[in-house]
Amino acid sequence: MIRNTFKLFALLMGSFIFSQTGTNSPFSYAGLGEVNFRGTHVNRFMGGLEVYNDSIHANLSNPSSYAKLKLTNYSLGLNYKINNMTGANETKSIASAGLDYIGVALPTKYFGFGFGIIPFTSVGYKLSYLESENYDDDTLNVFQGEGGINKVFFSVGINALKYFSFGVTFNYNFGKIITETGRFQDEVTLGTVLENKSSVSGLDFKFSSQLEIPIKDDLELQTMFSYAPQANLTSTNSRFFNTRSYTRSSNFGADIEIDLIDFDLNKTEITIPNIMSFGLGVGEERKWFAGAQYTLNALSDFSHEFASLPEVSYQNAYQFSLGGFYIPDYSSITSYWKRIVFRMGFRHELTGIVVNNFGLKETGINFGFGLPLAGFSNTNIGFEYGSRRGNDNNLFKENFWSFRVGFSLNDKWFIKRKYN
Repeated sequence: MIRNTFKLFALLMGSFIFSQTGTNSPFSYAGLGEVNFRGTHVNRFMGGLEVYNDSIHANLSNPSSYAKLKLTNYSLGLNYKINNMTGANETKSIASAGLDYIGVALPTKYFGFGFGIIPFTSVGYKLSYLESENYDDDTLNVFQGEGGINKVFFSVGINALKYFSFGVTFNYNFGKIITETGRFQDEVTLGTVLENKSSVSGLDFKFSSQLEIPIKDDLELQTMFSYAPQANLTSTNSRFFNTRSYTRSSNFGADIEIDLIDFDLNKTEITIPNIMSFGLGVGEERKWFAGAQYTLNALSDFSHEFASLPEVSYQNAYQFSLGGFYIPDYSSITSYWKRIVFRMGFRHELTGIVVNNFGLKETGINFGFGLPLAGFSNTNIGFEYGSRRGNDNNLFKENFWSFRVGFSLNDKWFIKRKYN
């Protein structure tokens, strides 16, 4: 059983690495790309709340939650997303699909632990604008990027006291980001392109604590605090100057590698700022839950010297989330529909990315359903609608919606056989 689980995990992880499409958002050109939610769909459909824990779902974004697990859990999340981008003169829609996470969580007598892989950031954009000095000399400027960074994680959660638990997640980051800046002149066969490549790797950590206190009338209060300290990742860089056609169909281009050693840019550090979250919620077990969470990201400390952009700066960011769930009757035998979990959430955030002196904001709403399967397993499906923009007068904005489906499959391991 264990061997088959690790084979399945390796197969899915390989699929994740080689097929992840990430994003099609033009806002992914800043920093390390679009930062992805690092939890399961159960938490995402409640606005991204990390504070809620139960004994059958793995909460990938809150390592202290592993202490509460009673069953071995396999988690898999998929997404289909459409980005609608509106500029001054046109509107464009682009679709993408991919994996959100893969995880395995296991309980033991004294603690719980888990491992898996999730996307940290995604880069995927293509922007262009036309310079027209006169009617006979037009120059097309093109900016594009692809890639992203993934996290392989290992988490441990321990019950320290009756109502208190704490945990830690160890992350290994890896990935590659490729960006290009090109200029193509009218009636000239080949344009000029500057290509940057960064291979990123390194470790970071996250600590969390959870307090669950019974109050009156079957109500329970849950509080959560998490902290991810500042981390430094290593970026191994290369830069090429080449000439090629706009369509890349020509084979007559030339590539010249720029020696970055002379500029001390062949290997640089990326500073990942600290992140702090506090969540609070109340609910009745297997019936309902409502909570709120505030996250502060010290993004003003972010730095990536090799990929700095003159029009982009960073400020401290925050996110505020509200969400919860409701189950009509989890123990109903006569009605399957009464055992469905209804989830809803809202989030608003200042992303910390400042473009031309305007901070980028993002707002989203989520709703989803938990559909029971055999035993304690379930399928979680849901939708998200959101928007990104700068100030109210900014001509460019982005609306997106996504459909997501997640599988939470449970099993009981290490049971001693009574009969052979």
